[in-house]
Amino acid sequence: MKNIIGFLLAFLLIACQQKNEQIVKVNNQNQVQIQNKKSNELDEIPADKAFFSVYDLSKKTTAIVVNLNDKNTYNGAMFNKVFNEVSTKDSIYKFIEDPTAVRNQNLEYYDTLGVYKLTKNKSLENQIKKIIQPSYYVYGTKGFSKINIKNVVYAIDECFTNIIAFPIENFDTTKNGKPVFCSSKLLAIEYRKNYSDIEKKVQEYDEKENKKLDYKDDIKTKIFANIGDAYFSYNDDFVWGKDFEKRKSKFPKRTIYIVKKDKPINKFWVNGLDLLGINCI
Repeated sequence: MKNIIGFLLAFLLIACQQKNEQIVKVNNQNQVQIQNKKSNELDEIPADKAFFSVYDLSKKTTAIVVNLNDKNTYNGAMFNKVFNEVSTKDSIYKFIEDPTAVRNQNLEYYDTLGVYKLTKNKSLENQIKKIIQPSYYVYGTKGFSKINIKNVVYAIDECFTNIIAFPIENFDTTKNGKPVFCSSKLLAIEYRKNYSDIEKKVQEYDEKENKKLDYKDDIKTKIFANIGDAYFSYNDDFVWGKDFEKRKSKFPKRTIYIVKKDKPINKFWVNGLDLLGINCI
């Protein structure tokens, strides 16, 4: 009984700390500033640790997504390490090559309706849950909600971006809009009615940057929220997960831009997927 009470008290303490912590600012060193609303103490963590993208991966699965190809980022490196450790033991790659050839109770398909064949592995799920939070804040185009993580799945593809995903449930799209961003901390975020001026500047910036790229997307950047001079955006047609053949988006992504008056625009954080399959071209 004492152990149970001790566990509950520790859980409540952590929950209260998370509730009191809020991301209030970003800076040019790719750090986010966290403020404790009770003590007003400030702390900083890497942006790559604080933010995730959210995508519609199929008709029935919307998920928080980790890009395993981004091995130089905090999240990419951390999740890659765990994935590689588990994959050597549980025949993950053999299962991808021939699902019928591996008899392993740890491996099963979770959702194959989208472009990604989402697969569930018990060992991977258990190890990933040790390094993630039990819940995250998911931000839609109009509002946000706190979501509990129940499942961990993955998808490995020869051509497209490899991912680990945390499917989300019960996200109210009528109230909150399309889910596009995720944060480990509560954001001091603002949803304005109109971002047309900022959006125009960002789109002009994107057009110049895209001229340097061999492969690019025609989907225009859409700004939906901000924290001060940091503007949250997405490039997505929201079709590719549900009907891949009808997609217009080849490189869906989420970006945070720093837009200050009379200063150059900067990309503070960017994360996306390659659905064109550059590795196979």
